[in-house]
Amino acid sequence: MVVSKDEIAPAPVVTGAGPTGSVLDVPFDGRVGPVQTGVMAIQNVFAIVGMFLFPAILGAGLGLHPDVVTDLYGATFVVTGLGTVLQAVMGLRMPIVLGPWAATLAGLVAAAKVAGPGAAFGSFFVAALIWAVLSVPVRGLSVVGYLGRMFRDPLLYGGVVLIAMTSLTTVTVTNWLGTPGSPGFGPAAWIGGAVAMVVSFAILALVRGPLRSMAMLCGIAAGAVVYAVMTPVSFARVGASPWLYTPHLFPFGMSVSRVLVVMFFLLLMTGVTNSLALYNVAAEWSGEQLRGRRMAWGIFGQSIATLAGSMLGTFSTTVYPDNLAIVRTSRVGSRRVTLWAGIILLVGGFVAKFDAIFVSIPSNVVAAAAVVLFGVIAASGIESMSRVKWDQLTMLVFGPPFLLSIGGLFISAPTLASFPLIIRQILPQPLFTGPVLLFVLYLLVEKVIRPRRDRSAAA
Repeated sequence: MVVSKDEIAPAPVVTGAGPTGSVLDVPFDGRVGPVQTGVMAIQNVFAIVGMFLFPAILGAGLGLHPDVVTDLYGATFVVTGLGTVLQAVMGLRMPIVLGPWAATLAGLVAAAKVAGPGAAFGSFFVAALIWAVLSVPVRGLSVVGYLGRMFRDPLLYGGVVLIAMTSLTTVTVTNWLGTPGSPGFGPAAWIGGAVAMVVSFAILALVRGPLRSMAMLCGIAAGAVVYAVMTPVSFARVGASPWLYTPHLFPFGMSVSRVLVVMFFLLLMTGVTNSLALYNVAAEWSGEQLRGRRMAWGIFGQSIATLAGSMLGTFSTTVYPDNLAIVRTSRVGSRRVTLWAGIILLVGGFVAKFDAIFVSIPSNVVAAAAVVLFGVIAASGIESMSRVKWDQLTMLVFGPPFLLSIGGLFISAPTLASFPLIIRQILPQPLFTGPVLLFVLYLLVEKVIRPRRDRSAAA
């Protein structure tokens, strides 16, 4: 074991050597100095773009009172922190940060308009409970453990990552550019976001040592300064917010609709497949191969956080790719960094003024800085798929699911309105249609068609 000096050293403090084949300078169980740990933990908080956007979107969609939206931010911070801590300390033990998932945001808005928020969150709770049971990490009984073993094939996890990163440009690029009438829309958002991207990229490409692990935070700071010069940044929300967030169980009431339970079960599946794919990508960086049971532990922790979210009136959670990209670009895989990020979120979530500080940062700038990190994860998906032995059958497994899932993003609103509620929520979700079809075709081709073809050729 080699231990270097603290922050005065030009490279991160490493308290363990990574496995053979690792691209990380600091392995999952390694450490960096306290200053770098703290700065990287805060950077991970800023990287969770949806945490700053989704509560306001849900509040606007359901016409919630501003005080309720304030509580929604507190609940989102608490649930995100809880899930992140569980990823670091339970059986998964990886540098994973969870965040609110866009699929359930869309589902909650639609379900609440049809059946009311009480039925939406009550049905969401039941669906989350089912996934928690399916992911219980008991050897031989865990359904998620079996799925995890299947997802060790780079064709599956690399394919899901490519589908995810292509579809999530709607979170990064779209939120950076904004929409007419949104705060900062125009040159302030565009130029401030561009500065955030350029600074983040320049540090990652040109700088070595601990500063590289803070590239996104530096980019956000530079972009926010430029934004503030052109459009004043208001921190009035901080002064208007109460000091403490007081959790309330099922704040919108609680009832259950069987149709909505099915819908939320399918929407939660998108978060599960996203996490399984990104678990394998992260393990690939460390030179490890994950077992199905270890991944089941991760999904079990994610499901616990989602259950808490459904009871507190907020969203489900999933692995956030931009946080994972911080691991790859900084080469610091210490799960202690993400553990502290989770603790900051969990404790700070109960301090409403603390949450308001992060929310006041221009979301356009944060989304723009995330473009660089999403690009790194997309490239990692391509790298994973380079290990696939491509032939006619593997092209048939990946190609149609990719095109059909991404095509769902462009279905017009009038066309979607012609379908039942469940179909309306599923069709525009690439992380449902893509991974499910990819998995079905994989089983059909690799477990049925290819073996029969090989036996026929041998005969």
